[in-house]
Amino acid sequence: MQKMNKSKREEYIKKLTAQLKQWDKELTELEEKGEQRFAKLKSDLKERVERLKAKRDELREKMSRVGELSEEAFKKIQKDAEKLWKDTQKGFSNIRKELKK
Repeated sequence: MQKMNKSKREEYIKKLTAQLKQWDKELTELEEKGEQRFAKLKSDLKERVERLKAKRDELREKMSRVGELSEEAFKKIQKDAEKLWKDTQKGFSNIRKELKK
């Protein structure tokens, strides 16, 4: 192996040092972007979960009134409850898919 003279060695070290600094900068930027993306995802997930809780609570409230209703009112509540049920199931399914990514 050929020996490097002192100036070539210093130039080589300077080149590697500059590259390492550049990679440090890029890694820091990637970490920051990752943290920002994670915070956004967490915020979005929290919002979606809160909407699902509201739908669940609405469905629970409708279910508590079912025994007191006339047949006509029951049919209307039943349609509303079925839509809420499907929307809630879809919301849960979508969140599960997101979390698996």
